[in-house]
Amino acid sequence: MIVRTAKELQEAIERLDIEKKARRGRAPRVIQLAGDIDLGELANQKPGHQLKKVGIVRPCSNTTLEGPAGGATLKGGTIELGGVENIIIRNLRFRGLWEKDPSGDYDEMGWDYIRISSSGKTASRHVWIDRCDFGRVYDGQLDVAHGSDLVTISRCIFSGENGERHKKCMLIGNSSSDKARTIDQGRLNVTITQCWFRDLESRAPRLRSGNVHFLNNLVENVSNATLSVSGGATLVEGCVYRDCKLPTAFSYADDSVENGRGGSIRILDSLDLGKKAGDRFQNHPANFAFNAPAGFKWTGDLSKPPYSYQALPAAETEAVVKREAGPK
Repeated sequence: MIVRTAKELQEAIERLDIEKKARRGRAPRVIQLAGDIDLGELANQKPGHQLKKVGIVRPCSNTTLEGPAGGATLKGGTIELGGVENIIIRNLRFRGLWEKDPSGDYDEMGWDYIRISSSGKTASRHVWIDRCDFGRVYDGQLDVAHGSDLVTISRCIFSGENGERHKKCMLIGNSSSDKARTIDQGRLNVTITQCWFRDLESRAPRLRSGNVHFLNNLVENVSNATLSVSGGATLVEGCVYRDCKLPTAFSYADDSVENGRGGSIRILDSLDLGKKAGDRFQNHPANFAFNAPAGFKWTGDLSKPPYSYQALPAAETEAVVKREAGPK
């Protein structure tokens, strides 16, 4: 199914052509953009002070959304995955959802490019984000929250724009509160591989409570990069960090060891490069283990990812990421 306008995209992705809501996510649907689309034309999300028209679409389960060869741009809006499963989003650029916040907090609007979340008690799961390119956005470029699970993010670019850094990249686990940690326990299992993070202030990514396998990624010019806190467990493997003030940390800001909200992180065959690098890798603890999963059986012991894979040597990561990341 090929769509050309924001309205066509909304009708296709939300299955508005199917009258009964209970049937909308049952059958697979592949949707391809014919070209760039401005979601702001929908004007169905809270507007900003400068952006007066902002859109949002909510895919049903069993949906693939992709750009054409060379990619296409989605402007001015959010893709919200609320309690859905079996979702693929690939070959897209995300732009035009940022405006300056004089306070510097960027907390008022809550606009994300992709938000993977829940619908009531049902969390999203089995989501694959591939070959996408995320520019500046008011809030998060790609957030995973509210017990979402089994997410893969591959060959994507997360960056600032026009020489300006972006503030918040990727948050996995929306809160460190007791309620959030109860919902997230055993979930938020995320693999991030062959992605390029550059010109960011923070959250490449920031993990709370869950498990992240951060495999063969390139992280450049990021102030506070890979943060694994609030009980989160992150395995950094075959990655390259260049010009990062704080490449990795298991204790950060309010989510600190002193506050009882530290995490754990293990670094294998990874490089910390560049004149701006200030801190060495923090590797804790020696007996690293992922958190036990709630929604699937972990094959083998919890010190290793529960799937077969072949890691690239860190010396090869940069060339591969720069060649493969982003729409093609």
